[in-house]
Amino acid sequence: MQFSFDAQGDRTTLYGRIDLSQYVNPISREGLAIKEVKFMLREPTQGTFTNTGCFSPVADWQSAVGSVGVLSAVKLYATTRAYENAAEVGIASPDVLCVYEKIAVQGVNTTGDSALNTYEYWYGPSDLHPDGFTVVSDLLVGIAADNWSLNANDTIEVDIMLVAEPVKISTERINEILSQAQDL
Repeated sequence: MQFSFDAQGDRTTLYGRIDLSQYVNPISREGLAIKEVKFMLREPTQGTFTNTGCFSPVADWQSAVGSVGVLSAVKLYATTRAYENAAEVGIASPDVLCVYEKIAVQGVNTTGDSALNTYEYWYGPSDLHPDGFTVVSDLLVGIAADNWSLNANDTIEVDIMLVAEPVKISTERINEILSQAQDL
């Protein structure tokens, strides 16, 4: 999946779709129990790390003594429901398999010393759905960002890995999953 930041390092909510049609069949009551989802952000072409393509943990460079710090964030999540805005997505949101947040706080103190704190929060299917999250449809991967200005106008790639196993779903459970999808 690829996405781009705008000139300020922002990215409004954007979705990519993972086609699972060769693994699921609601008519035959065949689904997938997704056990784990992994995301890896990469900046392979114009990044800070040109040899490795690593996504920078630093969202901005602050150099002026006493400058106001910058708060920046990136959010990635997997879901079967399209939320209008990533701000609506949390670990208790319906149909959410996992949520990853990366937050950077940086600035310069009054003596000119740089200060950087980064925080990463990961809540995966093993945390939110220990027995696996059963799907019978495609999976959506959402992304949004605020103030990640180091990567302004850059295109970033997200590698996504799923660990899942096929499951046979009872008629009652398939009806419940399909009726929930109609409640959107």
